[in-house]
Amino acid sequence: VEMPARSMRIVRAFAWWRSWWCTLAAATVWATNVGVVEAGAIQWYRTAQNTGDRLTEQPDLQFGADFPFDAVVEINRSMTYQTIEGFGGAFTDSASYVFNKLNSTLQNEVLQMYFSGEGLRYNMARLPIGSCDFSLETYNYDSVKDDANLSNFSIEHDKAYIIPFIKMAIQTRKAWSNDSMNIVASPWSPPKWMKVFDSAYCPLSCLECQVKDKYKPTWALYFSKFLSAYKTEGINIWGITVQNEPEACPFEYEGLHFNPETERDFLKQFLGPQLRKDHPDTKILIFDHNKNHVVKWAQTILSDPEAAQYVWGTAVHWYSGDDFPNLNTTHFLFPNTPILATEATVAREKDPANPTWSKGEHYAHDMIGDMNNWVVGFIDWNLVLDKYGGPDHAGPDECEGLLKCGSDGMLLVDTDKQIIYPQVFYYYVGQISKFVPRNSVKIFDAVLVSNSSLESTAFLTPDKRVVVVVMNTGDQPITFKLLDHTTGGRAGTNRSAVRVTALAHSIQTFLYY
Repeated sequence: VEMPARSMRIVRAFAWWRSWWCTLAAATVWATNVGVVEAGAIQWYRTAQNTGDRLTEQPDLQFGADFPFDAVVEINRSMTYQTIEGFGGAFTDSASYVFNKLNSTLQNEVLQMYFSGEGLRYNMARLPIGSCDFSLETYNYDSVKDDANLSNFSIEHDKAYIIPFIKMAIQTRKAWSNDSMNIVASPWSPPKWMKVFDSAYCPLSCLECQVKDKYKPTWALYFSKFLSAYKTEGINIWGITVQNEPEACPFEYEGLHFNPETERDFLKQFLGPQLRKDHPDTKILIFDHNKNHVVKWAQTILSDPEAAQYVWGTAVHWYSGDDFPNLNTTHFLFPNTPILATEATVAREKDPANPTWSKGEHYAHDMIGDMNNWVVGFIDWNLVLDKYGGPDHAGPDECEGLLKCGSDGMLLVDTDKQIIYPQVFYYYVGQISKFVPRNSVKIFDAVLVSNSSLESTAFLTPDKRVVVVVMNTGDQPITFKLLDHTTGGRAGTNRSAVRVTALAHSIQTFLYY
């Protein structure tokens, strides 16, 4: 497969964006609060280490005639790529539990920070189907052994704090936008009685961590029952993945093992037909694991017409590393099947009040690299966690000992003191999600300088605004030329440019027509 140089770039840049959009009415999806923009004007926002800039608006820049310069970030909106689906985080049991422990003022603050027009403008989310590692305990929706017809299926557990959190998030978004909240639901494990070893975990090996043959139709029905139950609660699930991290066989939390062939067969024989009959509008995504093996999984499943007919997209995680060329390869093998990043997290922050800066750059690096290689959206892991990065199955008491547990989250909370600690990557992710609405299109960008710590990505929004993200991960400031080939109608020239300095460890977002 021939891979264009543009898609093969290993991006190491980061993007910081400050929204200048706001709500004009409840039905408004994407509105501006700055009125008429002067021809050639560039609004831009920056976050930078060792400064007070956090999604901070800077004085406007002005495009002028092109000029010679060594370091160039080049933009060409006439070259377009994938359409963007959106950005979001996960409504895990743990995140919802922590959210529920906040007072009403802080709950509203969390909702505004993520889902409002003034916040990150999240329009996607992930939802575990049953318990996962970030749950207070192991649970499922039908614990009655051998209930093949799922007569005892119930989502009563989720009504305590997961469903209320989701409903508040949806309402927060509806207050300023008529765009939908697209939720992707993923299972970690069936009820243990459906599995070979009768355990939600995988204590022995991957061989025992599988669904019993006789319960494969029941497991497919379980998905359908889940979708129906949530719809009864007024929550439409946009899509599901067949299995979270199917290559894993975790012994310390819930899991279910598939290889590419067994997932393909379960999809085409059981899950696909069941959902097409009961929930034909629900999207199905395959894989949902690390990018290093995405090509093999896509080839195995999508090359089979019986299985491929049920597939909307391919889901990936970031834990194997960048692996950006694999995304590019997968796209060119199956260009009509979108790729969606559905999980990312990093090790827990031991001092939430003084977060690690490099974690923000890590997130930006991955998002920019993904978007530059055909990914249509990015969903983070837990929306909210406590100061220990939990709770999870291990519990916060063990986190300070030899056992490593917990995870980082964009918003960490001291539930005793009722304090929210935004982490650096909250702002980094927001610089993309806040400015790139659904149905934006990825456009051509390139960093034209050797041995540079600059990286970039660019989009064209539905209202034809260009959004350019440039990150400097280096220890020194870098001055570069932002060159746009197609500002002709507004700036009066087909090649317009402006000189900008990216501070050390900074990210900037440029917005212009």
